Amino acid sequence: MRPIILLALGLTLAFSAGAQERPLVIGFMPYLNVEDLIRKYSPLAGHLSRELGREVEIRVARNYAEHIRLVGEDRIDIAFLGGSPYVVIGEEYGNKPLLVRYEFEGKPTFTSVIFVRTNDQAQRLADLRGRKMAFGNANSTLSSQVPLYMLMEAGVMPEDLARYAHLRNHENVLLGVEFGDFDAGAVAEEVFREKRGDRLRVLARSPEISTHVFVTRADMPERQRASIRRALLDLKRGDGEGERVLGAISDKLTGFVAVEDGDYDLLRTILDRVLPVLQH
Repeated sequence: MRPIILLALGLTLAFSAGAQERPLVIGFMPYLNVEDLIRKYSPLAGHLSRELGREVEIRVARNYAEHIRLVGEDRIDIAFLGGSPYVVIGEEYGNKPLLVRYEFEGKPTFTSVIFVRTNDQAQRLADLRGRKMAFGNANSTLSSQVPLYMLMEAGVMPEDLARYAHLRNHENVLLGVEFGDFDAGAVAEEVFREKRGDRLRVLARSPEISTHVFVTRADMPERQRASIRRALLDLKRGDGEGERVLGAISDKLTGFVAVEDGDYDLLRTILDRVLPVLQH
């Protein structure tokens, strides 16, 4: 079966007719451009369609807030979440059933990076005082919340920066620093390695943070949830289907692994410190 691909605005980009049941929706926040997300995740949607015998739609929310609301209200069957949105949804709506988390290069953790241009004189985070800083969306785990925690731990508060802004997505942050609109930026290291070129360098890395996660709506039957989890866990590097599906998402993604709510306790600590500042 071919996956159905939709935007939040309701535009159908591709479809397959004749399904007996309504399609399952797999939803994403726009952490990358919509076109990039569709390119990355269409093979995964196709894999799930074949394994489940049911059409799967890709739906990209207009913004992070909309995605959080839709997941919280159980209007998305399968949802991609960063760790911070997962924690926030749990506090506001109740925990959603976990499926799997990502494994990059054999590890179910990853890092955020704060970066500058290659020729910038900054050598440590404290050197960013009085400089211009680009963050991603304020709800983004790795391009906003974790980097702000890193700065605060280094003694740099938002008011110590000459200027800072929350941009739409990771790509805009990279471009903002590369073209000189900002002196420093923050993104997921996964995105930085994929997109950076040779004009940017890492200034600091975060602690290891539990990776992105897939959850389901709260009222999904357990049997169906188990089938989805099995279809995701079965994807491994080294076989044709696994290489195709995982490789489309990231060349560093080695699979999906089991996950527990406690894997996000460090993020709860981080959010306790940074959310009052972001909401100020």
